[in-house]
Amino acid sequence: MRDAGLLVSADPFRCRSWALNARLEDDLTEASCRAEIDSVARNGQLVPVIGRTLAGDPDFDIEVICGTRRLFIARQLNVPLRVEIRSLTDQQAAVAVEAENDLRRQASAYERGLWLAKLLRRNLFGSQDQMARELGITPTQVTRLLKFAELPAAIIGAFATPHEILESWAVELHKACNDDRRPMLLERARTIHRRMPRPPAVSVYELLLAERGAARRASRHSTRRVIKGPAGEALLRLERQRRDIVLRIPNARVDARLEQAITQAVVAVLIGRDCPEPAPGAA
Repeated sequence: MRDAGLLVSADPFRCRSWALNARLEDDLTEASCRAEIDSVARNGQLVPVIGRTLAGDPDFDIEVICGTRRLFIARQLNVPLRVEIRSLTDQQAAVAVEAENDLRRQASAYERGLWLAKLLRRNLFGSQDQMARELGITPTQVTRLLKFAELPAAIIGAFATPHEILESWAVELHKACNDDRRPMLLERARTIHRRMPRPPAVSVYELLLAERGAARRASRHSTRRVIKGPAGEALLRLERQRRDIVLRIPNARVDARLEQAITQAVVAVLIGRDCPEPAPGAA
């Protein structure tokens, strides 16, 4: 079992997650993993986790480096866990985690930021620059992602889920938390946290950083924003009014089939079910 690259079938209850893994285990629930649980139940575990053997631990035989979600699913289903055993140092394990995340991009910016901060605290790398170089991330992005770990809990708690916080938002919120806007920002965050249901993430961000007096007006009256595409083009405009939300999409972008798809998607979201596929050739 100690040979690097050896594939084994292991008891998931004899496997533990690496203490420095990037996944926030509190977010792993039966509900959040339902689709993957159903998939593994039907098709089996198609991709092995990456792990290393443990010595001297009476409770566990394997430490899972990449694949905490798959470990959770195997435990839920009470089925063996497929593990690719490798001989890895902690630093090599960190590189393996980032490589897998780069391929899958399932970890949120928030998770990655907390993970990088955890690696720095454990002194796995001599500096941020070395960590960036070894993980294949730019030093600028490392600096930006680390802002997540420095945001006050009240700011994080204003959002329904921290995984919706964009990297650029974390930078701006961190900046505001370190100047004279901090008291106002914390007060607004606590007020938003008490709202049920919580506003959409983009609205939370805008309310937190609105100019003095503007946040109250925005919450009482209409707010407008433009949602842009990858090239910076305006895809749609959203106006939040006192009683309604109005979406405006340029006519030139929407044909009959796309109009039907948009309508079906909005209806699906509002009633809380999966979006249906539009019928081929539907007009």
